[in-house]
Amino acid sequence: MKLAAPRVGERLRVNNKLIPYSFWPIKLGPKGNASLQTLLFSLDPWSIIDQAIKTSCPLANRPEALACTRQARDFYEGAVDSQRVSARPLSLYYCFMNLVKAFCLTKGAQTTFDKAKHGLSEMLRPANRELTDAFLRAFPSPNAKGDLQNFSEFMAVLNSAGLAAQIDYDLSVLLPQILPGHRLWSSAANKKERFVAIHEIRTFVSKTTRELWLGLYFVADDLSRIGVTHKKFLAESGLAASFVQVACSETDGSGRSLVSFQQKVPIVSSNTKYGNSLQQLFDTARPFLWATVATIPPYRRHYVYLRPPAEAAQTVSQLLSIYAVAYYLGSITRYRPHHFPLITDGPFGPRVQDFITGQPQQFLYLLASEFSRREIAKPSIL
Repeated sequence: MKLAAPRVGERLRVNNKLIPYSFWPIKLGPKGNASLQTLLFSLDPWSIIDQAIKTSCPLANRPEALACTRQARDFYEGAVDSQRVSARPLSLYYCFMNLVKAFCLTKGAQTTFDKAKHGLSEMLRPANRELTDAFLRAFPSPNAKGDLQNFSEFMAVLNSAGLAAQIDYDLSVLLPQILPGHRLWSSAANKKERFVAIHEIRTFVSKTTRELWLGLYFVADDLSRIGVTHKKFLAESGLAASFVQVACSETDGSGRSLVSFQQKVPIVSSNTKYGNSLQQLFDTARPFLWATVATIPPYRRHYVYLRPPAEAAQTVSQLLSIYAVAYYLGSITRYRPHHFPLITDGPFGPRVQDFITGQPQQFLYLLASEFSRREIAKPSIL
């Protein structure tokens, strides 16, 4: 079937520059005017977090948020210390937990986490195989006793709503949602890869109608390599409701054909200051995107995750999946350390070891970006 032509428009430029996609493209000034934000490089994301707390956290919440961050940093040092192998998963989780508390306090979601619970409970199905048969029971917040549940509170700040009811998350469903090291999971599980890299996200404008929309471009053989049709790709990525495939004759610069998906419904800017509408526009795509933090250009790369229909209800946002897997590994390390070798010596051992080694810095930079509402990256040259 012949594909429809793309909507008529032109690439959006602000100050004669093309606008790259970002989770936080603009910063609003005191008068409501938007200024473009560039990528911010930092060797010390902890200082970015501290600054965000000192400038943005409600005054009454600030001492607790700063104390949580100080403890998180101490746990972080333990999590990245290669000499403390047996305790690293536990240190990793407690680092994340304290950072999450500080984040929620800074965003004003709660005034204290004094009596908060983890909000997750590690459990095993009858076959009793660690990791393979493990699941996490997640609880809405607060519970019947009025105690906050950290996981649901974190979800509420990230997604504007926490858990409405108790839900079980299988580790076998959460693990493939972790982007770095995904191919280790694919190899161990003997399944096709589920992450597909986005070649480019473009912003278009019709100056006649003041409409703005996004175009997502993928390398065609990235889809054919994992045997996914374009229709299935749209469905399993979650993009089908908002995007449609349109005709594209472009290549990636090395001769590889591109596939283009165009946003179905544009947004309409209230005036010709299109920069003021970028956050609204970019937010429409964010629920479908994962990101990696790198030390080389482009420093952020975006992906979509292909979830099998049976697993859609257990697919969570990027930071939540990292947090949940860290909780599971930390719980094993704390309560049943003799079971941890069963995981690391099993088929998913390299995937788990890669998670423990690689996620501390990824989570730290991703959450520092959430704190500051600006893309933070580690510079490539010291």
